[in-house]
Amino acid sequence: MASTSPYPRKDRFWRRLGAASAPVALAAYLALSAASPATAAGSRPALAAVSGGVLNAQAVHQGRIVPRGATSPDVTILPNVRISNNGSQPANEVPITANPNNALQLESGANDYNCASVQGFYNSDNGGSTWPHQHCLTVLSGKEGFGDPNVAYGLDGTAYILGIQARSDFSQSVIAFQRSTDNGVSWSPVAAGPTAFYTNGLTDKEWTEVDQSASSPFAGCLYTSITQFDASFVHETITVDHSCDGGQTWSGPKAVSAEATAPVTRQFSDLAVGDDGTVYASWIKCTANGPAGDCGSTTASLEFSKSTNGGNTWSAPSVITTAKMAPDSCFCAYYGNVPTTSERVSMIPVIDVDASDNLNLVYYHYTGSFMQTKAVASTNGGTTWGAPVVVSAASARDQFFAWVSTDDASGKIGVTYLQRNAGNFRAFVAVSTNGGATWKGNKSIATAASKFVNDGFGGGFIGDYIGNIWAGNTLHASWIDTRTGTGQDEWGGVAF
Repeated sequence: MASTSPYPRKDRFWRRLGAASAPVALAAYLALSAASPATAAGSRPALAAVSGGVLNAQAVHQGRIVPRGATSPDVTILPNVRISNNGSQPANEVPITANPNNALQLESGANDYNCASVQGFYNSDNGGSTWPHQHCLTVLSGKEGFGDPNVAYGLDGTAYILGIQARSDFSQSVIAFQRSTDNGVSWSPVAAGPTAFYTNGLTDKEWTEVDQSASSPFAGCLYTSITQFDASFVHETITVDHSCDGGQTWSGPKAVSAEATAPVTRQFSDLAVGDDGTVYASWIKCTANGPAGDCGSTTASLEFSKSTNGGNTWSAPSVITTAKMAPDSCFCAYYGNVPTTSERVSMIPVIDVDASDNLNLVYYHYTGSFMQTKAVASTNGGTTWGAPVVVSAASARDQFFAWVSTDDASGKIGVTYLQRNAGNFRAFVAVSTNGGATWKGNKSIATAASKFVNDGFGGGFIGDYIGNIWAGNTLHASWIDTRTGTGQDEWGGVAF
């Protein structure tokens, strides 16, 4: 019989009473999940479609869960440095970006459970060697923070940090943001940015990019894509807001996708901005008719739209390709879980664009046996796309949370992803020098293995994404790492 709870199973975690009780609690949770019969197709609670970071933050606020504490000669794998140092609580969902005016200045963020907002941000002045500027996004009056951290640098070098904030029932939801002109030493007062598309709806899983091309007609404009849920979590759509005055005013949400009605869901948007000012958006569409009554084990469409007039209007959405989603074998993850674990796994079609307006997009595809990182490219602005290419053909191990960035100067495309080995995982990197036709490397950039069970939630939540960015000849990467005994934001990468 389907669950009658208004919350998805992933939020019915055990309460942490201490490290000693974790194995017993985890075993009880997994036994309960395994004993649950399959639900009817499309019968999962509507709220389950919301991003994992939001659901986990809600559960922490409500007290339902309590977190605890070989390469070629011209390539160097960077040492690993812990980015998040706010305290002993876990951190996950870890983007990274670089200042276009100063390659030594980097910015990262996380769902940081040391912060009241669950939104922590970190800045480095020396290319990642240290991260002295640690900051929790300030909470707007009358609201709570619900994670999904975003980081961005403006064309002028201003640092931006963003995250979801709303009332405890998700009403009056906005994307809050702060600015820094000294790379995180000090921050402006918190302000409300992009707003809800539906009355009392949720601004979920936002992503922010900046037009960093001085020759663009929209130079310096900020763009934020959002999965917009209505108050019932039955209807939703993908929107993009933009601001061309540093966040002082915003355009309001512009719909870039068709509206979805449960059991259909559109989720996990990403953005890229070309040198000519064209903005590209990507996201997935799935139908919750899988064996667990959700999108697990279904085939998702990877959809795409673009704007050539500064985000004011968007092209009709088109399908790039399709991909099979991992099964929800634990009946705990609306979009599927990392096999053999209870870790919910997102399907984010991550997009980037190079100086020649060639598009590169990465995602995972479940082969029926394992999750495999794939890449697909377009050389005509997304009008047509080539055949998907397997990034790592040599490994049959699960690969997930792929991210992509392109180096305009050299044309190198860098992909990072997490790869499972039994109960452990590591961050890996692959690089293409021929437009994504072939990939080299597939080397670990993590100097130590991480255990899923040490994510800070007993193996129940590892986040939804990692990140990477080129700065000069270095591909900087950020990923969740549990070598300290709980999930943390880790820095590493490769230098050419």
